[in-house]
Amino acid sequence: MKDLILPKRYEDRNGKYPQHINKPKLSYSQYTSYKDPEYQNDYYVQYFSGINLGGNVFSDFGGYCGTKIEHIALGKEYETPLLENDIKILTEQIDYPENCVYEDEICVDFGDFVAEGYIDRSEYIGDGVKVLDFKTLNIKKKAEFYASEEYGQSTLYCYDREQAGYKILESSVCGLGRKGVSFEGEKNYRIRLSGEIIYIPTPYLKERAEKVLNSMREVAKQISDDYKIYLKYFSPKTK
Repeated sequence: MKDLILPKRYEDRNGKYPQHINKPKLSYSQYTSYKDPEYQNDYYVQYFSGINLGGNVFSDFGGYCGTKIEHIALGKEYETPLLENDIKILTEQIDYPENCVYEDEICVDFGDFVAEGYIDRSEYIGDGVKVLDFKTLNIKKKAEFYASEEYGQSTLYCYDREQAGYKILESSVCGLGRKGVSFEGEKNYRIRLSGEIIYIPTPYLKERAEKVLNSMREVAKQISDDYKIYLKYFSPKTK
């Protein structure tokens, strides 16, 4: 892709991929936001205009749960607005194997840009790896989506680990049942974990990976084309 530009560039904050510093970058969440008509305008506002829209109660809750899981695994304290029962569920109903890396950074090289991401949990066993993505969700409404080929996040992560020389032993989503709608709500309105946990297989196949990679290439080009128009009319240099 000639002259591809994206709103974000890779910074290599962890010192893991210095060869990609300053390349245009795309994350999986940015990719899905741009693709979804419901969230595309938010993408423009947040990444083109640089206005931080923040998260919503569901994404914030998922973030708190994910960070708490990592801290439990590392034996560290982490203060969150999670309920005591939420913490009990995360502590007692999730397994914590050895040889795991949490928030394991990946960086897929597409040539003109990179895809940056973080695997929730990589379990390394010899020359192989098990990739696990934690999601808080309404299990009845969302389990089918994560089991389908529409969901490609774990596939992207597995592709990166395969390119790094690892055999993909397993790829799955750990679905943490969620109820409620607010941190300030009372009784049934208070956002919380339900205690229901399901493991959803997301088998890694090369054909599935190629579909995800090709789709990300196409979206990156579309974003680049849109961003060039934005910069033409709204860049500070044009004022």
